[in-house]
Amino acid sequence: MTTYKLPDTLGEDIDKLGDLVRAYRQGTVEAVQFKAFRVPMGIYEQRKSEVYMARIRATGGVVSPSQLLQIVAIAQRHGSDLLHFTTRQEVQLQNLRLEEVEPVLRELQAIGLSTKGGGGNTVRNILVSASSGIADDETFDATPHAMALTTRLIAEPDSYLLPRKMKIAFSSNGREVDYATINDLGFVAQLRDGERGFRVYAGGGGGSKPTVGWLLFDFIPEGEIFAVAEALKKMFSEHGNRKNKHKARIRYIFYRLGEAEALRLIREYYEAARQTAPPFVAQAPPDERAAPAYAAPDSAAPDSAPPDAGYERWKKRYVAAQRQPGCSSILVPFVLGNLPLGDPVRVAALQRLLRFAERFGSDTLRLTTTQNAQLRHIPSAALPELYRIVGALTPDVHAPLLANNIVACTGADTCRLGIALSKGLATAIRRALLHSALDLDALSGARIHISGCPNSCGQQRWADIGFSGKILHNDRIYPGYQVYLAASRAASPRLAAPVGSLCARSVPNFVVRLLAAWQAAQPRYPSLTSYLEKEGKAEAEKLLAEYSAVPSFEEDKNYYFDWGAETVFSIVERGTAECSAGLFDMIELDLSSVNTCRRALDALNAAGSTAGEAAGDAASVSALLYEMLYASSRMLLVTRGAEPKTEADTFRLFAGSFIDVGLVEERFRPLVELAQRGKAQDFTAHREAVYALAEAVAELYRNMDDSLQFKSVPPPQAAPKEPPRSAAGRKFKDLRGVACPMNFVQTKIQLSAMKPGDELEILLDDGQPIANVPGSVRGEGHAILEQVQRGDHWKLVIKKR
Repeated sequence: MTTYKLPDTLGEDIDKLGDLVRAYRQGTVEAVQFKAFRVPMGIYEQRKSEVYMARIRATGGVVSPSQLLQIVAIAQRHGSDLLHFTTRQEVQLQNLRLEEVEPVLRELQAIGLSTKGGGGNTVRNILVSASSGIADDETFDATPHAMALTTRLIAEPDSYLLPRKMKIAFSSNGREVDYATINDLGFVAQLRDGERGFRVYAGGGGGSKPTVGWLLFDFIPEGEIFAVAEALKKMFSEHGNRKNKHKARIRYIFYRLGEAEALRLIREYYEAARQTAPPFVAQAPPDERAAPAYAAPDSAAPDSAPPDAGYERWKKRYVAAQRQPGCSSILVPFVLGNLPLGDPVRVAALQRLLRFAERFGSDTLRLTTTQNAQLRHIPSAALPELYRIVGALTPDVHAPLLANNIVACTGADTCRLGIALSKGLATAIRRALLHSALDLDALSGARIHISGCPNSCGQQRWADIGFSGKILHNDRIYPGYQVYLAASRAASPRLAAPVGSLCARSVPNFVVRLLAAWQAAQPRYPSLTSYLEKEGKAEAEKLLAEYSAVPSFEEDKNYYFDWGAETVFSIVERGTAECSAGLFDMIELDLSSVNTCRRALDALNAAGSTAGEAAGDAASVSALLYEMLYASSRMLLVTRGAEPKTEADTFRLFAGSFIDVGLVEERFRPLVELAQRGKAQDFTAHREAVYALAEAVAELYRNMDDSLQFKSVPPPQAAPKEPPRSAAGRKFKDLRGVACPMNFVQTKIQLSAMKPGDELEILLDDGQPIANVPGSVRGEGHAILEQVQRGDHWKLVIKKR
């Protein structure tokens, strides 16, 4: 079995993570610094605080039966009660205690697996068509290319220092782009005059401002895949937006520069990379093997009984012939990608299934983008035995494929960014389909995808019918979904188009009725997308209009509960996304420390205390000034790639990185050198200098551009300008067009300069800004006096506490 090679530094990385875990638990390292390292290592905090998930890299979904058996054992040893298969063909170990993380990673390393690069601003798990290597109509098997590219990229340090995540996908079928056009980099297998190569796309992606990728190359030889990946990664690193994570993906470079200039720039990097990147060297493809030998179980064995009446129906739904003679591939459904480990009977059935697959080799298992598992290279003669084993694992094998193929991200159950309970909705849709009069086997090609928020973990824009969670409201908020229709994965790929919003309660009925309309029209429209491109869109819009009226809470409170929820819908517990952890979290932490020290010093001054009035007061003032100076000096070091080991090192690096190069005035050097000698020095006589240095660093941050470069900083004015005021005389800030979290950062900056009791009026866009900012403001102790919608935006009045 072809697989990726672990990076040589992995052991050291796990050592460092273990040290940080211990320091974090002891309170000697700040949470944001811990998060900045653990997230790129694939360790996420779930919605419940201090509960963690480990995301295991599985390129192309390739995991051997032996490895998955050992993953189950590792999870059980360390208290994880749930495995989850993701839409990026990975395995997640969920519900881990922090102290279990390090031993989990070491045990995964021992079986050839790693979580490194599973999160953060890194090169993520690489996708490959699930049928790659076994489909009779594929161009060629791209799995070896994805494995080799994974091995190379995860060994390179700059793969973990990108402006944002970078996603890559391979399609093995030149007539089916699969996921290649909705990833940052996509390769579609091609043959040209007998030479193997790829059509290449760049800049695709879901989430905010989604798009299919731009055609970068119509054909490159397979030997140049390393050069292409290196070129795009380097271009992204040097031209991506590092300051605003909401505009940091590769597609935003296209939006900013225009298609022609972005493509020219990437090709320029490509020509340079061709001179240095080694070629991919294709190995001789394996012989198309015949079916492995199979011996049926003894007639007395439990698995030897003849199949029941559902056997032929199961074969029709879940079994496909491979191009290898006598072999079959079998889809094993795991509804919503979940594999609970709390049921010993089900775990034993899973272990029996994996041992069965192991009998026929290591390359007998793939994870799919629909969150299921696919067995391959199984002798067709073994299907009766397999049917009985799978039936003992899950009763879902008896359900139609459509009911088991609904894709949903984890949603607000465990994700800190989730708005809606996407898994609850998927379960409700599944239940409605199974109880409907529809012929679900005739509808098996339909793709239904759900995300719990506007991000694209559920790949809702790559479906026939897609949903993304959002907040809707009348007199109060209720759970809802944006509806998308008719993605195309054909030669001219197209994302599903938004057609309207729908309250969560009505989604299952909407789906059933829309599918019923398609079934009635099926003789004319063989695929759901072909129907939705024509008369189906009008049918969908008619149904959305029917469901647009939502009763008040007093009339029917069910509309105000999400699917699977026991309490009224709320986003109070919604947290901050873990995916973009790192750089700006650390800057904001130090900026907050500077402001906290300043407020404490001002409070001491207001109480009548002066630096020389009493020894105790003098010591307090000096300590606060040192902390303020330390936070100011450390704040922007991360933008220079500097990593101080000690406090003295912080001041030394600050002088070298900012004073020596003229970004900070030379007059501050003596102050920084004094601080380098330690906090025991007396700083009371340097209050104004410390304040001035803190302001100089903050001004640098405010003038930093997207690529972490500092613009020329104007000299400070003698007196600040009077801030803008609203019609009501309040301090005012228009934050329309400012994305999360920068709208909240700017709100905090405004509040930090105000006195308790003062009021701030801000304007926010609808959607995520109004969903996030008020809760964040309340979380810091301030009061929301008004929250009023005005057309496409909101007015928020905040009273500082």
